[in-house]
Amino acid sequence: DSEETDGDKSPPSLDKIRSTIQSLSDPSGLPLEMRDLFDGSATTSPYLSFYDSDNTLLFRSANAPADLPPPPAETAGDGPVTRLRGSLQEVIRRGPGGVRVIAGRDVAADQAALRNLAWQISASGAALWALGLLGGWWLAGRAIQPIAAISRTASRIAGGKVSERIDIANTADELGQLSHTLNDTFDRLEAAIERQREFTADASHELRTPLTVILSEISRGLKREREPAEYREILSTCDLAANRMRSLVESLLVLARQDGHPQGAPRENLDLAASVADALELLKPLAARHQITLRTDTKPTSCHADPQAIPIAASNLITNAILHQPSGGSVSVRVFPSENQAVLEVKDTGPGIAPEHLSRLFDRFYRVDPARGSDGGHTGLGLAIVRAIADNHHGTIAVESSPGSGSTFRLSIPNGETALLE
Repeated sequence: DSEETDGDKSPPSLDKIRSTIQSLSDPSGLPLEMRDLFDGSATTSPYLSFYDSDNTLLFRSANAPADLPPPPAETAGDGPVTRLRGSLQEVIRRGPGGVRVIAGRDVAADQAALRNLAWQISASGAALWALGLLGGWWLAGRAIQPIAAISRTASRIAGGKVSERIDIANTADELGQLSHTLNDTFDRLEAAIERQREFTADASHELRTPLTVILSEISRGLKREREPAEYREILSTCDLAANRMRSLVESLLVLARQDGHPQGAPRENLDLAASVADALELLKPLAARHQITLRTDTKPTSCHADPQAIPIAASNLITNAILHQPSGGSVSVRVFPSENQAVLEVKDTGPGIAPEHLSRLFDRFYRVDPARGSDGGHTGLGLAIVRAIADNHHGTIAVESSPGSGSTFRLSIPNGETALLE
């Protein structure tokens, strides 16, 4: 009765609940989604089962399994309890009056779908792993190819093929930059090796000439008995050749020491003008023999340099100016400071140097006039030694010359940190 129902707000009695549950037999009044409860063939649809407080079965849907056990005793609490029986997943909940309900469903299809999904995910993961492994192997192989090419090229160069270079086509990345750097290094290495070969060949040739003279003169003196004057002539020739050899060896030793980049060589704050004055004092007899006038204009100038190397450079420049001009000429020597540099300038009044010779003037054993060779006491190493000394002091050596107007050599050395007394 609606009026009775509306006026009575108290909860239904246990007997009424039982009677209501037990009266569930006609599905026509239920929603469509609940009508499978009364269809025994709908075994995959959710099912329901009601029990009273003493586990007496009140209602069991037609699609519920026949072996459905009653709820266990521990479900007396208010919270739901979930249990899994094979492929059947069930939820047990306590209701009013101690009534308990079991709602369940066959999840075999869901489990099968989950297994299929797991296999699909595993297969996809394995395929992606294999694809990633193959792709990584391929990419690593392509990345290693330039490195392998660099290694092979370096091995061939180490084996003596110094003209080999790394193929840097299509390499615009870091390896391409490394290849460019290595190729530049190999170019410098090849040039250094070639200069070393030329130097060795030239030195051997220069040493062989006086040695041949000595051996031939000794052989001539031993062939037969000679007059004392003839022996003196032979010994004099041997003495000249030996002195020539000694001069060449000393020049080679100086050049070798400078080639070693003697960073550990002592550096001092010294007066360039004083070092040049010492060299001029020693070279005055040579200038007098060649009738060359020495003119000086030196100012006290500080430089931070090797006290043994600077006099050698000054002496070589002045000697070169004295010997490479005819008698009656002059050599002007200037020392002055210029923009944090100590400058030594040596100018002669000789015949000058043709432009084609200027680029090679500081090469070892290079002579502008081949006729003025070792017979004149020239080793061809003086200017090479000057350039090596300038390089080791982070300085420069330059020449200005043209045919008929003499030559000017300018050696610049960085200033010292403190100036010497003037």
